[in-house]
Amino acid sequence: MGKIPMKRRWMILMSFFVLSTVIGMAQKVNLNFSQTNLRTVLESITQQTDYTLAFSKEVVDLSDAVTIRVADTDLKQVLDQLLTPRNIGYELRDNKIYIFEKPATVSQAGQAAQQDISLNGRVTDENGDPVIGANISVPGTSIGTVTDIDGNFSLAVQRGATIRISYIGYLEQQFTITNQTALNVQLQEDTEQLEELVVVGYGVQRKSVVTAAISRVTAEELNTTRPSRVEDALKGKVSGVQITQSSGQPGSDSKVRIRGIGTVNNSDPLYIVDGMEVGGGINYLNPVDIESVEILKDAASAAIYGARAANGVILITTKKGSKGKATINYDMSYGWQNPWKHREILDAQEYMVIMNEMQINDGNLPRYTNEQMAGAGAGTNWQKETFYKNAPVQNHQVSVSGGTEDLLYFLSFGYFDHAGIVGGNHDKSNYKRYSLRSNSTS
Repeated sequence: MGKIPMKRRWMILMSFFVLSTVIGMAQKVNLNFSQTNLRTVLESITQQTDYTLAFSKEVVDLSDAVTIRVADTDLKQVLDQLLTPRNIGYELRDNKIYIFEKPATVSQAGQAAQQDISLNGRVTDENGDPVIGANISVPGTSIGTVTDIDGNFSLAVQRGATIRISYIGYLEQQFTITNQTALNVQLQEDTEQLEELVVVGYGVQRKSVVTAAISRVTAEELNTTRPSRVEDALKGKVSGVQITQSSGQPGSDSKVRIRGIGTVNNSDPLYIVDGMEVGGGINYLNPVDIESVEILKDAASAAIYGARAANGVILITTKKGSKGKATINYDMSYGWQNPWKHREILDAQEYMVIMNEMQINDGNLPRYTNEQMAGAGAGTNWQKETFYKNAPVQNHQVSVSGGTEDLLYFLSFGYFDHAGIVGGNHDKSNYKRYSLRSNSTS
């Protein structure tokens, strides 16, 4: 048997190599997976073939969930179906499946640069009014803008980017930009966040910034005890505020001192009702008409209202109408008051005995004879005559509220009658108040 020439040997070896490659690529694979990790699917392929996986975790991410169902399909066709859509390349060599990340082509980079689009839109609230100063941004980037006075905005973004729209007091919204060039958004109020906002002077601040300086009392807290005056309703509800009543007579004025005395002459705080300064106190207000009371207690309030706020500021917001049909409310309360204790006093006969003993102790003759003391009896109990037992306290409130797109209205009429415990039955210490209030917004 002769020797095989060298040239022929190389031809035979190359034929075997090509044949083995063709046989390897012609191997058939069966897969049936639903939402399964890509790496698990590839490992199933290696178990059905003579190949093993070769890849770097730092370069290629095989954590995607895939769904594939193939039966008796060529290996190359299955790998193309799994890897090509994910921009992952592969090579079959030396009984290994080499997996690598495909480099971005020049055409792909050009397409990415051409994906910037000009997005225009408008941001409104639940009533359709424009939201001024709403933040429009792309999370994770420095791209962003704010809405103008009409709620409009314009922003250049990449197709597929996420747009975040946010504003204080409203729920944040996010949108993915695909092919649209216009985006109109209606924000919804965030009621939880609104409770964390307080109105200070002519602006709005977060409550967390000014918690130590502001206290707030709601309408529910004000009307728990049905007070005759607003100041009386604030007693014991606000820290750092001292409220003392000048007398026990119904309707008497109360002194309000916020964190002590701030000035020498007049230490009364500044009262702001619905944004307007009022003088002479707030005794004309019906507590039932009040929506909330905010008290500014620190010196920073002077930066908003000037020297008038040296003794603090009390901001009062009255009730307003809401859009909808007219609503009529009637609120009524009725109660009684009694003195909690009567002092022990002498009757007429006991008084005469005491006076006679005083005279005798001083070396004088008794003032009253036995006949006079026997005929005096118990006399008149002026304490019982003065006190008004079961003194009535009644409050009646009628309100009409409602509104349309153009007008919101709130109209109320109140009657308050508080009979005094002392002399009330003789109309000497009674307090009556009639109130009529209209609050409309157009």
